[in-house]
Amino acid sequence: MKKNLFISILLVSFVFYSCNDDFLDRKPLDKITEEDVFNNDDLLTAYVNACYHTIPGGYDFVMLSSMTDETHNRHGYAPNSFRQGGLTSDNVTDNNWGWFNSFNYWSSAYEYIRNINVFFDKIESGSISENLKRRLSGEMKFLRAYTYASLIWRFGGVPIITHVYTLGEPDYSLGRNTYDECVEYILRELEDAITLLPDKMEGDDLGRASADACKALRSRVCLYWASPLVNTGNDPARWEKVRDASKEVMELARYSLSENYNDIFLKASENEEVLFCRLYTKANGHSMMSTNTANGYGGNGGNCPLQNLVDDYEMKATGLKPLETGSGYDPADPYAGRDPRFYYTVLYNGAEFKGRAIEVFTPNGKDSEQGDGGWNCSQTGYYMRKFLDENQLLSEANTMPYVYFRLSEFYLNYAEAQYHLGDEAQCRWAINRIRGRKDVEMPEIPDTVSGQDLLRKVYLERRIELALEGHRYFDLRRWKLAATYDGADAMGVAVVKTDDNTFTYDFNKVVLKTDYKEQYDWLPIPRGEIVKSKQTLKQNPGYD
Repeated sequence: MKKNLFISILLVSFVFYSCNDDFLDRKPLDKITEEDVFNNDDLLTAYVNACYHTIPGGYDFVMLSSMTDETHNRHGYAPNSFRQGGLTSDNVTDNNWGWFNSFNYWSSAYEYIRNINVFFDKIESGSISENLKRRLSGEMKFLRAYTYASLIWRFGGVPIITHVYTLGEPDYSLGRNTYDECVEYILRELEDAITLLPDKMEGDDLGRASADACKALRSRVCLYWASPLVNTGNDPARWEKVRDASKEVMELARYSLSENYNDIFLKASENEEVLFCRLYTKANGHSMMSTNTANGYGGNGGNCPLQNLVDDYEMKATGLKPLETGSGYDPADPYAGRDPRFYYTVLYNGAEFKGRAIEVFTPNGKDSEQGDGGWNCSQTGYYMRKFLDENQLLSEANTMPYVYFRLSEFYLNYAEAQYHLGDEAQCRWAINRIRGRKDVEMPEIPDTVSGQDLLRKVYLERRIELALEGHRYFDLRRWKLAATYDGADAMGVAVVKTDDNTFTYDFNKVVLKTDYKEQYDWLPIPRGEIVKSKQTLKQNPGYD
């Protein structure tokens, strides 16, 4: 008690002395003020850097692919529940202890939008160099556009907020803008950003937004806007915008289709196909290796490919799916002769990884439930290969970049647009450019493939080329096909090693029974946000 009293007396004495000495008028030396930030080049750059976290990353413990027919995560309790029909406006905020942040995005998105709006409220009154002001303004417009795009792809039309709310506002209620209004706003932001930013970022600025990244985002925004989920009248003008925006990216001389599919992801910062990616350092890395490597190596066996995906990889010699007549598929050797992208994406029984063959077989396979750490084994019979660098350790922070935009996507966007505009020849040409790359060299889609068969090829090529990259969740919904594919049970394979050291494969293993509801085409707005808005925010249909 005496000690506490003595400290209190000291504090009171200090306060009175300080007041008499005008100490309180002095600028604190241990804090950075808002005025400091907007009058210092380095501090303002750091402020903008922090806002880059508004772009959802792809290297969560539970990846977005595990909300689709691509992968299954045995540790992903929330997404597995959602796939089984349990998604509500209450549990959409359940993100598996922070491992599923790219899914529940509403609150964090609007926090970053506020920070970006603060920037634009203050930037003109600050005294920073004009060149930096111009570039940072372009970056922030890109980030605001990306944030709104990420919101509308998940929720549909959302409130567009362009100013900072303060105490004493006459009205805090918010209604939802339409999807069309949001798209128009996003495209305006991107047009502004393009005029403010250099075409491409290089050197120390690599990983920052550029005019090229803005053009890439514009193509994707237009693609989703033109798709059946929101383009219910199939307005061809929207597909024309997709075609033109995608062609502009395809014709940028600074990029080309990579001849090494694996390097796109492991060496993204120096790869000729990558337009925009997130870079990592050892001090600020991620844990993709420990998260997704097989249990036999000490990994967590996280996001594991499904048989649903594996079955869609065509045979290289014929360009047919394994179960199609005349494909050349050998059920006794089920992984031989596939599309080369299969081997870059999926680890299967017998595949080489980190100096040995993957063993998902029973009995006693190292990477099966009977191996060490069996609780971390794949339940699908497959492990992820894409994104994993065999030269990085499971025990260290990983530095493989995360790719947001790469050139292949825009050939696929262009192909889809040309199909809907009736130019099937250009559609086939764009797909065949991707299939014909040096390390892929899949058979061309012939002129005889037309109509709905060609559209299915468009969908399939996108599934294979962009597998596990975060596109499938949105693609199935915008195509209005999620009920068909995400509604199908999640399947795997059971592999048994026989006494003569051969293997039998049972491809009828049900990993997860699914129940897809029509309202899942859109996420529910978290109930807490509806309550806070005093019901001015209207919930998406199908959610109470």
